[in-house]
Amino acid sequence: MEKVSIIIVNYRTADLTIECVKSILAADIKNILIEIIILDNASQDGSYERLASLFPTLAVVALEKNVGFAAGNNRGVEIATGEYVLFLNPDTVVKPGAIEALYAFAKRRPEAGAWGGRTLFADGSLNPTSVSAFVTMRSILYRAVGLSALLKKSPTFNPETYPGWQRDTERKVDILFFCFVLVRADIWRKLGGFDERFFMFCEDDDICWRMQRVGLDRLFSPEACIIHYGGASTPSRPNRIAMLLAARLMWLKLHWSPLAARTAWLIIQAGVFARMVANKTVGWGAHQTAVWEQVWAERAVWARFPN
Repeated sequence: MEKVSIIIVNYRTADLTIECVKSILAADIKNILIEIIILDNASQDGSYERLASLFPTLAVVALEKNVGFAAGNNRGVEIATGEYVLFLNPDTVVKPGAIEALYAFAKRRPEAGAWGGRTLFADGSLNPTSVSAFVTMRSILYRAVGLSALLKKSPTFNPETYPGWQRDTERKVDILFFCFVLVRADIWRKLGGFDERFFMFCEDDDICWRMQRVGLDRLFSPEACIIHYGGASTPSRPNRIAMLLAARLMWLKLHWSPLAARTAWLIIQAGVFARMVANKTVGWGAHQTAVWEQVWAERAVWARFPN
């Protein structure tokens, strides 16, 4: 019987992590051995103590400092003993049968490098953010000028979100976001795991891009389904946007030509400035305006072109 090592990285989300782990334990998983590894990313809020006390039979590891999502998961794989590794966000609830379905999918489609499933919001509606297409110069431009937001259902102007697909069929995708993704441990180690230059965000884009370059598909199945609340470890929207933009620029620097990356960098900055000005001019709400004003004010951090 094969083993799946489940990696959960906690950062100040103990209540959600506890709910997540309890949902795994309650799922009564059969035909697979399960190993749960919880890493606390130096939360310093009592998270580690609570988790270690509640789950004494599980591997609960305290990291000395907050090394980020990518490095935290890498530390988990270092001690994992399973043939497969399941990366699971702490702000998720595993529905009965989800892990078995994802494992069965991987066994049926072994040509892939990673397998992911369907995510729902707490109310049961579709959370479409478990997959994405790779960014292109066109998609960056359309997002910057607002066309992707205005024409959300257009595959031409909003290609990154796979508009029109309800995540109800199996298919190959560019990016699986690692809130609920299964990978063979040997493949993961050959790839070198997540690039730890990504603290949070775009580490998924990066590992999926590297899988594509060595001929490994990323496959999605609607049969494996979880609840994903989303955004728990970065509740501040301006900070979340700034961190995402910084990670995006890092990804462009690593995988695009210098000229293309610099051009995209300028377009992204122009898009943020335009969003801020448009909100102030049209009056789309004080909250929205404040968000984009703060993001623009922090451009010295996120818009600094990576070295």
